[in-house]
Amino acid sequence: MNLDFQCTKCKIKLNDLFLCPNCSKQYNNSDGFFDFTDNRLSFTYTQERKFSDFLSDINSHGYTKSLETFLKENPRFEHKFMKKEGDIAFGLNHRNHSRCLIINSDLGNIPENLSDIFDEVYSLELDKNRILIQKFRFEEHGIKNTVLFRAHVDSLPFSNNHFDLVVLNGIQISEKSDVSTRTQIINYFKEIKRVLTLNGCLCVGADNKSGIKIPGNEADYYTDNKIYSDNFKNYNSFFTHLGFNVKSCWALPSYNKPHYLGNIEDGVSLKWLFTNFDKFFATNMKIRSLAMFFKLFNKSTCKLIMKFIGPSFIFYCYSKETPQGFEDFIKEKTGFDHYIQASRNNKVMHILLDESGDPKKILSCKRAKYDFTEKIMPIIRKFPKMKDADEKILSEDWFGNDHLDRLNINHVKLALDWLTNFQNNTSSGSLDLHDIEAEVENLKSELDRIEEIHNLPYHKCLDEYKQHVSAIKFKKTAVHGDFQVRNILVNQDNLSVNVIDWSAFMEKGNPLIDFLALAGSMIFQGSDSVEECRSNLRGTGKAVPALKLIKKTMNEYFQADLDFIILLRFRVLKILLRNFKTKRTSTDYFTYVELFRMLSEIN
Repeated sequence: MNLDFQCTKCKIKLNDLFLCPNCSKQYNNSDGFFDFTDNRLSFTYTQERKFSDFLSDINSHGYTKSLETFLKENPRFEHKFMKKEGDIAFGLNHRNHSRCLIINSDLGNIPENLSDIFDEVYSLELDKNRILIQKFRFEEHGIKNTVLFRAHVDSLPFSNNHFDLVVLNGIQISEKSDVSTRTQIINYFKEIKRVLTLNGCLCVGADNKSGIKIPGNEADYYTDNKIYSDNFKNYNSFFTHLGFNVKSCWALPSYNKPHYLGNIEDGVSLKWLFTNFDKFFATNMKIRSLAMFFKLFNKSTCKLIMKFIGPSFIFYCYSKETPQGFEDFIKEKTGFDHYIQASRNNKVMHILLDESGDPKKILSCKRAKYDFTEKIMPIIRKFPKMKDADEKILSEDWFGNDHLDRLNINHVKLALDWLTNFQNNTSSGSLDLHDIEAEVENLKSELDRIEEIHNLPYHKCLDEYKQHVSAIKFKKTAVHGDFQVRNILVNQDNLSVNVIDWSAFMEKGNPLIDFLALAGSMIFQGSDSVEECRSNLRGTGKAVPALKLIKKTMNEYFQADLDFIILLRFRVLKILLRNFKTKRTSTDYFTYVELFRMLSEIN
C-alpha cells in the first residue's frame, strides 16, 4: 500500500520514514500503528483493564485462543468480533473502491467488512488497546490492506479529497472539552468533508434521542466522552446545512448491529416490516406489545413512527448527486423498487417487495467488490446439485419468513415428512462398518485438538456410538448438513416446507445427521441451552412433544430401538468440531462444551 499521511501540524506530506520534513515529528511507532494524537485529550474507556488483560493474554497464548477465553468470560462482547455487524456500508458499493476511512472503528467489524470491497482501508480508533486488538485480529485473518491509526477527528492527517468513503461509527463528543457540543460537531463534520472526494460518500451511524432502547445496545464503554444523539429532523437539517444530499435509512436493532436495514422513506417496506415485527424482534413483552400495535399502522404512519422511535439511523451523505450504487443496480436488474437488507454470517440478503408490499424474491449477495456488470443468477436446486452456485448474487422466489415452530407439533411433523421423503428419494448404498469407523476415528483425531474437552470422555462416547450404530442397517442418503429450525420455512397457506442454506450439503452420507440436527435445534434452545436440554430429556421441557415425535419417527424409519443419548452426544461433538474449525469463537461454542459435559454424565 502507498501510505499517504500528512503532518497534522505542518499540513505537509510525510516522507518515506513517516517523518514530517518540516518539524521532524515521527508518527509511526513500534506497536504497529500510526499515532497523530499529539498527547492531547483522549477518550478513556471503562473497559480499559478488561482489554489490557485480553492483550496480555494474546501475547502469551495467541489471538484465537485468547479470544475464546475472553468471550467465555465476557459473552456480551461477542457481536464486536463478528464481521457481519459491519454491514453498515454494504449498500455503498459504488464503482469507486479505492480508499475508505472508518472513524471510531472500535474492535474492527467495519474495517474487516470493508477490506473485501476497498483497496485501502484506514481504521481510526482513539483507544490504544482497541487499535492493538484490531492489529492482532487482522493479522490472524490475513487482512493486509488495512492501516491502523489514532487521530483526533477535527485534525485528520490527510490531504483534501482523499477518501471515496468515510464511515462514522457513532458521533463521539468530549464532555471534558471547553468547546460547546454544537461547535465540536460542526468542526467534526467540516474536517470529515474536507478529506472526502467530491463524488464520495459520508456514512453516519447515529443514535436516535427518542428511540427505543434495545437491551444490549447501550454505549456503555466511555467515561470522558459520550455518544451524541439527536432526533431525525435535526440530523437531516444539520447535514443539509453542511451542503450534503442525504439518503436516510433505519437500522435494527442498531447501526452497529444492522441485522435489518432499509430506506426510511420507503413506506411499502416499512409496512411489511411492522406487520412482521414480532417474527424478527419478539424478544420480550415490551417488544411483543409494540408489535401488536405496529400491525395497525398504514405506510405513512410507519415512516413517522420509525423516525420517532427507531433506535438509530444511518445517513448516506453526498456532496454531489447520489451516484449509482448497489441499491440502484438491484432495482434496475430486478424491477423491484422496495427492499429490506438482512445481514447473515456469510452473506447479505435482500428481501424484494412488490408495490403491494408482498415479498416476491430474496437475493443472496456475497460481501465483495461489485462493478455492476454482475449477473443475478436464479437458484435452481435439483438433486444432486443442491448447493448454491458460486456467483456473487443469487436469486430465488420468496417462500416466507415463518420458521418452523418447535412447539407446533404439526410443523414438526411436516419437517419430518419432508426429511423422510428426501432420504427415500436419495438413498444409495449401505453405510457399512468401514464408513462408521472412519467417521468416528476422524472425529476423535480432530477433537483431540480441542483443549476444553480433554478432560471429558469423548473417546468413550464415540466408541459407544460406533458400537450402537454398527448393529443397525443404514443406507447412505443425501445430507442437508444443517437441518435445523432456522433453516426450515413453513408456508402457512399450503402447509408445505422449504429448506434453505444448502452450504453443507453432501450427496452421500450418514442419514442420522439431519435427524439429529433437527432434534438438537428443538431441545437446545432457550437462554440457558444446557438447562433447556436437561429439562426436555427429563420430560418436563417445552419441546417434549416434538422430541417424542422425532424419536418415534426415527425408530420407525430406521426400524431400530435407537439410544437417543448416545446419538445426541455424537451430534454435540460434531458441532463442537465445526465451531472449532471455523474459529467461531462465540458463546455457542462454550455452550456446546457444557452440553457435552452434561450429556456425558447421563447413564
